[in-house]
Amino acid sequence: MALFNIDELERIARSSIRLDERFGSESYQIDDAMQTYSRFDYTKEYDIFLSHSYKDRIAVAGLVNHLTEQYGYKIYVDWIDDQRLNRSSVSKLTAKVIKNQMNKCKSLFYVTSENSSSSKWMPWELGLMDGIKGKVAICPLTKNRYATEYQGQEYLGLYPYVTETASMLWINEDSKHYNRFERWLDEK
Repeated sequence: MALFNIDELERIARSSIRLDERFGSESYQIDDAMQTYSRFDYTKEYDIFLSHSYKDRIAVAGLVNHLTEQYGYKIYVDWIDDQRLNRSSVSKLTAKVIKNQMNKCKSLFYVTSENSSSSKWMPWELGLMDGIKGKVAICPLTKNRYATEYQGQEYLGLYPYVTETASMLWINEDSKHYNRFERWLDEK
């Protein structure tokens, strides 16, 4: 079982779009390309809510692509699914929309990276989803291609973490105790 490699996820995101300087920055093109995953159906339920730093949007775009294409999971990402939200003007309405979307998600993956500690929203999303559904797992993004274990710091160490084999997602309590994602979702 392996953790998700940030470089590989960024490669996945970049390979799914045509990068061309005439059309603007790479970041803009990634955002634009991800609109193909946008659902605009506000009654739709999701398997996974991805809590992440917007600074990791290229890797997150790759993760969405991978989890959707490889496993068929329905993924919620605010800047993909709720483009009506204005990131520069956060309000009570923003929080209400996010909370409503969380209620339609079966689980939350807390995407950790070098950037996640600067996010103001991620700790709120983690605590809220833990209280609503109790199905929260840490999804570490690592530079080490061979990393298989995650040692969470502080409160993040309280939660299980996500790994992957060639054909399955695993939720790990530790290196000896793990469960298939689908079975973990069904547990009470």
